[in-house]
Amino acid sequence: MRLPSLAVPAAALVLALGLAGCSAGQPKEKDREPAAGASAAPRDVETGPLEVDYEVEAVDFGAAGAVTAPGTALALGQPAWLNQTETYGDQEVSGGVGVAVLQVSELDAALFDQFSNAEEFEGYTPYAVITQHQWLYDTPEGYDPATVDLFPLDATGADTEYLTSGFSLNSPGDSCGLLLPEYDEENRVLVSCFVALAKDGAVVTSAEYNGESYQSFIASSDNPYFPSPVTWK
Repeated sequence: MRLPSLAVPAAALVLALGLAGCSAGQPKEKDREPAAGASAAPRDVETGPLEVDYEVEAVDFGAAGAVTAPGTALALGQPAWLNQTETYGDQEVSGGVGVAVLQVSELDAALFDQFSNAEEFEGYTPYAVITQHQWLYDTPEGYDPATVDLFPLDATGADTEYLTSGFSLNSPGDSCGLLLPEYDEENRVLVSCFVALAKDGAVVTSAEYNGESYQSFIASSDNPYFPSPVTWK
């Protein structure tokens, strides 16, 4: 029986964060006067946050449907509706969740340069697998909703590897270096990404939901999605 593909050797991600400093001696905003010859901004000019040009936007899943059957083939952006049971602390919560693959695109291999073991990824091509989740239930206070585990596939439908940061196989997802929307708490919508890996001429083109998690080593015998996964491409 085919097992879910596991991650390549974990990479240690090292980030350097810089803090923006303020120059001493600058006047406070309320103390500033227009320069000589300059006029104050008109009263009718709109102020506030600027629009963000995200690299991938969330899509409208529409109304939730019935649970998506095993073996269903979906187009990119089309949601599968699934039942999910997760443990948050000492509380088990069940509810519906919509999940879709929005986009699969090749990334620059320079992505590996940020890792201390970048040489281990020689010959690999990284791909961004961008996903969207929409939860139909509330999670307990203080917890982020758990995402559904998806696995990348190449053009032949074969499993490919995926990248994990640190030493955990639990959740490879991050932003893939892309500018993605923040979690929409009001609508419970999250756009996220994980990095799939291709080698030896393979090309990542799609992903699947097979009902197993990134921690699974043996598929559950009563899991109908493992032999007949939901796929996006």
